[in-house]
Amino acid sequence: MHPTIARIGAAAGWTALVLIFGYHLAVQAVAGTRVSGTLDPSAISAYYHNEILAPASIAQIIVLPVMLVFVLALRAAASRNGELPRFLATIGTGLVIAELAVLLTEVSVQAALVAVARSGGDTVGMFRFWDVLYNSGTYVLEAGLLASFGLALRGDRAFPRWLPTFALAAAALQLVNMTAIWVGIPDAATMVGNVAFAVWFGGSSVGLGRLARASRPMLAAQPA
Repeated sequence: MHPTIARIGAAAGWTALVLIFGYHLAVQAVAGTRVSGTLDPSAISAYYHNEILAPASIAQIIVLPVMLVFVLALRAAASRNGELPRFLATIGTGLVIAELAVLLTEVSVQAALVAVARSGGDTVGMFRFWDVLYNSGTYVLEAGLLASFGLALRGDRAFPRWLPTFALAAAALQLVNMTAIWVGIPDAATMVGNVAFAVWFGGSSVGLGRLARASRPMLAAQPA
């Protein structure tokens, strides 16, 4: 694997992690605790009356291509280990591409919710669509990509030894998060799975960084 691919992938992983958590922390600070799992029109309208939610979505849009670069680098890393890891990583990559399409839709609906709330329109139906899409559907895709890459990178010495097992545990937590709006799990409780996903992101970025450093001497040793 060319070290530049691993280096770019590691940088993309850390960048995506900063953008994702920076967005959520900034929105929490400005707009307060998000609403989820409710059909209360007043609670929904009050939250989406925060005009900042629409332009803040730009950060979510920017992170989408960055995530894709990170995942393509992970697929390249897994492909070094044989046909089965490459196949599993390809499944994970496909799930990420599907999630990026879902997230782009989610961002657009969120901006539309702000416009509807501020114009005095009915937000309930549109919010329920957003809530199911973002706070249920995306968790299934994330569980699949975590499991796929966790299995694809088993035994790869460039990546932390604990990462594959941790990825499977994080995948299970995301499946629990998927049920939250249906069974009444408090939205705050989903943070456990989300933090686990972030830890996987960081661990994978560390692995790509190690791979970049390990590949440089091998590349330099090749005959001209």
